[in-house]
Amino acid sequence: MKYDIKSALRLYLVTDRPLSLGRPLEEVVSEAVAGGVTMVQLREKECPTGEFIALARRLKALLAPLGVPLIINDRVDVALAADADGVHIGQSDMHYEDARRLLGRDKIIGLSVENFSDLERANSLDVDYVGISPVYGTPTKSDTAEPFGLEGLRRAVALSTHPTVAIGGMNAQTIGAVMATGTDGVAVVSAICSAPSPRKAAEELNAIINQQTDKIMSWTKEVWQKSLPIYERIIRHPFITELADGTLATERFARYLAQDEIYIKNYGEEMFLLADMLPDEAMRKMFRAYAEEGMAAEAAMHQMLIDNFGIDTAVEPSEVTAGYMAHTRKYINTGNPALALAAMLPCMWIYNEVGLYIYNHRNPNPNPYSEWVATYASEDFTEGTRQILEMCDRYAEEATPEMREEMTRAYLVAAEYEWAFWNWGYHGEN
Repeated sequence: MKYDIKSALRLYLVTDRPLSLGRPLEEVVSEAVAGGVTMVQLREKECPTGEFIALARRLKALLAPLGVPLIINDRVDVALAADADGVHIGQSDMHYEDARRLLGRDKIIGLSVENFSDLERANSLDVDYVGISPVYGTPTKSDTAEPFGLEGLRRAVALSTHPTVAIGGMNAQTIGAVMATGTDGVAVVSAICSAPSPRKAAEELNAIINQQTDKIMSWTKEVWQKSLPIYERIIRHPFITELADGTLATERFARYLAQDEIYIKNYGEEMFLLADMLPDEAMRKMFRAYAEEGMAAEAAMHQMLIDNFGIDTAVEPSEVTAGYMAHTRKYINTGNPALALAAMLPCMWIYNEVGLYIYNHRNPNPNPYSEWVATYASEDFTEGTRQILEMCDRYAEEATPEMREEMTRAYLVAAEYEWAFWNWGYHGEN
């Protein structure tokens, strides 16, 4: 049977017999599915193989008529013997390629990712979903990696090319905020297995999930997904990869920074013009503070690098710089803050994401461009960007479909200019 993976991931039960209060596992699973569980993973770490297979076959017979997929944790042999719907493997389990070769194309394979490097590798694999693990610390697993947290989960969801399920610390108190990140579902253990009534627990969790997913997808998540191919081209561009490991030629960085000096001065002026468009005084105050602090930090970083490398900034705007400034100015001139924000957002958001990406993958050796990375990966820059993203989503929620579409167009063109800006820095007129 073929399944809609995103729908199946919504409320994903991972079994744990020691946490099931002495009840037969079939009873717990049956109640949980009646309450809205959409996928079941059978996890048995100490079970003899024969008993594991028998248990998997009983659950398969229970779940198949209900259209609920059964996934086996780790054990491809058990999945094959029980004709389960798939397996979930971790980073230290059987390699994906081997699991796929043994199971075939029709079975589901899920893969746990414990950091952004794992996620990057997973993006190049044809897995059916990724489990982002752990989001929070959890007592059910003591050998987990550093938790992603909500911000890490939000970035991981945006960067993943596969459907995602959040794992670790999922319960009625956490899943509302977790689902708001845009993940396709949550994987739950004790919140259902240890509940007095697994059915009622599943119903409560399902209601929270429905409440979140009934809301319109946030504009920022939607536009990030649309711009992800651009972002991936950016982080794979030699300008960024060489800047990240400190090998970028000085003349290339100098060419980029001289143009950025021109662009940033224009951008600062436009930020204050945009602030004056905002209808709410509190919003204007927040935006001006972000603009002042951000521009001051960038200016200080620029001056340090200009002095360190002896960069001549007395240059004419390149075709790319001029085009990018014309693009943002066009939307500033509309007098519409939603459109102006959308056009100017990539210069904040993409820089922040690139800074965080380099920081999380940084070379341990000294890097002459470390100040550049530190500025855009800083907590202040990240928090300011988050506030601007929330502002964009508020505008998008009130926008007409046509206005929302124009916001997206303004953002995507600006994102392409971000790529072109670094590309011109690397190659120049060539």
